[in-house]
Amino acid sequence: MAEELPGLDGAALRKISRIDRAIEKMRRDDQGAFVSITNAIEHHLEISPRDPETIRLLARALDTFLRARGIDPKAAGFDSQLRSLMEYS
Repeated sequence: MAEELPGLDGAALRKISRIDRAIEKMRRDDQGAFVSITNAIEHHLEISPRDPETIRLLARALDTFLRARGIDPKAAGFDSQLRSLMEYS
């Protein structure tokens, strides 16, 4: 898909997809709240012009929400992907 549409950041989209899959596997009652944030990140990765600061802030919001709900991104298997999005440029 990323090759078909110019300007998409395929690597970042793969990172958010991995985070989505990991959250889905947790089968939590509050999964929808996490998906709302990941959907917002995905949306901002797909639009043009992309605003890196918005992506970084949304990734930080996801990190904060995960930790508030007692989820360690490293233990969940997507710490490096989340950190990369928090440093998005």
